[in-house]
Amino acid sequence: MKTTTANSHCSTNKVLFPGIKSFYCSALFGLTVLSFLTVPAANATDWKAEKKAIEQKIETQSISINQLQQGLKRQHEQILETITQERNLLLELEAIDMNLLEKISKLRTLEASMTTQQEQINAKEKEINAIQIKKQKAQTHLQKRITAYYKTGKIGVINVAFSADTLPKLLSIHDSFSSLIRYDQDLMRQYRKTIEELEQTKKALTLEKNILDTFINQVNQEKEAIQQTRQEKKELLAQIRTQTKLHEQASEEIEKAAGDLSTQLATMKQKREIFSQGFLMNKGQLPAPVKGKVLTLYGQSTKNKMGVEGVSAGIAIEAPDGTKVKAIFEGSINYAGYLRGYGNTIIIDHGFQYYTVASRIEKLLKEEGDVVKAGEDIGIMGETATLMEDGLYFEIRHGAETEDPLLWLDKNKLSLP
Repeated sequence: MKTTTANSHCSTNKVLFPGIKSFYCSALFGLTVLSFLTVPAANATDWKAEKKAIEQKIETQSISINQLQQGLKRQHEQILETITQERNLLLELEAIDMNLLEKISKLRTLEASMTTQQEQINAKEKEINAIQIKKQKAQTHLQKRITAYYKTGKIGVINVAFSADTLPKLLSIHDSFSSLIRYDQDLMRQYRKTIEELEQTKKALTLEKNILDTFINQVNQEKEAIQQTRQEKKELLAQIRTQTKLHEQASEEIEKAAGDLSTQLATMKQKREIFSQGFLMNKGQLPAPVKGKVLTLYGQSTKNKMGVEGVSAGIAIEAPDGTKVKAIFEGSINYAGYLRGYGNTIIIDHGFQYYTVASRIEKLLKEEGDVVKAGEDIGIMGETATLMEDGLYFEIRHGAETEDPLLWLDKNKLSLP
């Protein structure tokens, strides 16, 4: 006998929640099955509509989960982008800090040079002042000497005549005065030259100081510009970090929403799986393969017309020759042919390892591989098929285990012993 394997809830659950253990899946699946089996019979007839509604919900939830996953992907991309921006900004800030340190170092060097320059200017000013004082003293002394010289007058006849000094002495005095005046004049010229040189040096130092001052102002402006840029970068970095946190928060919320939807989707898939088992959902309401009297009950001891004894794994239903045997539920023909001990037999696979077996059929109307609907004719009863035992033999199996067909069939269409 062929079997079909359904996708169980546990297999689905393992994909979504790999940490859940198999025994929990089995228990949850069992509880869910029981909960659906306890649905009132009136609702069970709407299982196809319920299944369709669940499939629509699953489709909607799947679309929502896909959208959330796309949103999550975008959030992750934005997180990576903000992280890259943050890394680039940190590199920029590092370069800015290095540039700022360089400007500060340069500024300190210039300020030190400015201090040295000012000290040199001050020193030159002191030297100039000292020379000016010496020059003033020399000039005063020179004026006195010249005054004294002119008071002596020119050497002439009268000076010689009326002077008590001899002529050689008078000539000596005159030469001495002349020499002193020349010396003072030379000294004054030297002072003026020194002062001019010092003034030139001071002027050059002042010019250099002004240049240094310009450099210092320029470096200060550059430093302020760098500090402003640094502040702007820091503010931008704070914004990016806030943005990263917001993206991470959004990502967490999306992941939670996706997780909740996945849980709902898993539950819906489980429900769909249950409602997909239409055969199970219609337990107790399935139509009998033929109308008639039940001759043999499930589990009843039997003896055929040849005297062979056994225990019935199904039921036998009496019906007139020519009665058409019908499929009790949709499915595919798994076997259609003669089976030893059963006669002409049709086995229908209804999915999820549920099978119906109809035997002792006179004529088979279906072949292996055919798909049938509920109520569709699959065979005809006749006299030849019931030579060994009376009635249509009918079984219901779940996997390899047989079950009592009367628990599955609508008993209102059967006459029970």
